[in-house]
Amino acid sequence: MECSVCLQEKRRETPYTLRLFDITLQQVEEMLDVRPSDIAESLAGIDLRFSGHEDFERAKVALGNFVYSEDNESMEEVVGKLLKRLSLKLSTAESCTAGLLSARVVNVPGSSEYFLGGVVVYSNLLKMELLSVKEETLTSFGAVSKQTCLEMLQGLKERFKTEAGIAITGIAGPGGSGSKPEGLTYIGVYLKEHVRIDKRVFDRSRNENRYLSTQVALNNLRKLLIEEML
Repeated sequence: MECSVCLQEKRRETPYTLRLFDITLQQVEEMLDVRPSDIAESLAGIDLRFSGHEDFERAKVALGNFVYSEDNESMEEVVGKLLKRLSLKLSTAESCTAGLLSARVVNVPGSSEYFLGGVVVYSNLLKMELLSVKEETLTSFGAVSKQTCLEMLQGLKERFKTEAGIAITGIAGPGGSGSKPEGLTYIGVYLKEHVRIDKRVFDRSRNENRYLSTQVALNNLRKLLIEEML
């Protein structure tokens, strides 16, 4: 896997690049009838580079919403532009990612226009005190559960009053059990009245799992924002 600096240099040099996420190389090959001149994989997804505009356009149409950028932008840049275009505010609630999501959001210059802030609720106590997650929910289902993630989203929306929000709770590792393995993560996103909670089981290292959690979260919000624009 190529280093991030090398990837950034290649992206600057190559005008015809599609950035994909949540798709495998096998799926890409099955969907395309054109061959990229170069393929690069990273935690951020798959970059396809084309030598000509025609092949680039055909691939973009074929891959549809798996394409999150055709301008060499990061996921947080893409989401930031969509939030600005729709004049929406974002807030975040993080457990296992412990602020990584917020850090990525504010890596983008001008993020203060759409990012209100967030909370890191690593402990169950703070989940209850700051987001009004019910003790019964934590006792019955555990901190890493769809039910807790949903209540984190609801508490976030009530506390910050933002039109968009993201909540993440999971087991980044090491650890886990038979019913809740290492890498299990619930990723919740809301946009106005639309709510989506995604269950994932990541199989990378602790910090790679944390990064993938934020990438899935931003990508799911991106999809809701695109639907909002239609």
